[in-house]
Amino acid sequence: MYNKFNNYKLWVVYSSFIIAIFLQTIPFYPRIWNVHPSWTMILLIRWITILPNQVNIGTGFALGLIIDIILGSTLGIHSLSLSILAYLVSRNIYFFRYMPIWQQSFIIIFFSFINQSIIFLVKFLINKVLCTPEIFWSCLLDGGVWPFLVLLMHKMHRN
Repeated sequence: MYNKFNNYKLWVVYSSFIIAIFLQTIPFYPRIWNVHPSWTMILLIRWITILPNQVNIGTGFALGLIIDIILGSTLGIHSLSLSILAYLVSRNIYFFRYMPIWQQSFIIIFFSFINQSIIFLVKFLINKVLCTPEIFWSCLLDGGVWPFLVLLMHKMHRN
């Protein structure tokens, strides 16, 4: 019975990652700014806090590779950033798990800033891209989406 329940949880986890990758890669028009939430990062953090033994650094690396392949970016950029982020979250899981949601939102803004900074630094070292402040506006959007995602997942878990 335990094994079936565990497989069901992993099926829900991986299907939510597929939906998150789909939401992250579809273009939203009109695209004035490059501001959109990093759905895979937010869900990766949420699932690491819920299931730390099943969702870990390897999951972040695999998700990053899938995102790199779909977006056509340099292979390994998102893998590196999501792996570092998964490590930071797993190291501070008990500190993060028992905080109120509003404090978690500020931590999510910080984690999103780290994620965007790593992606920018690697792209800058490889392609010499210019820094635009719009890429960091999505950090605030990630922090704003976090409470709604947590409440939605709590409601889904109760049903």
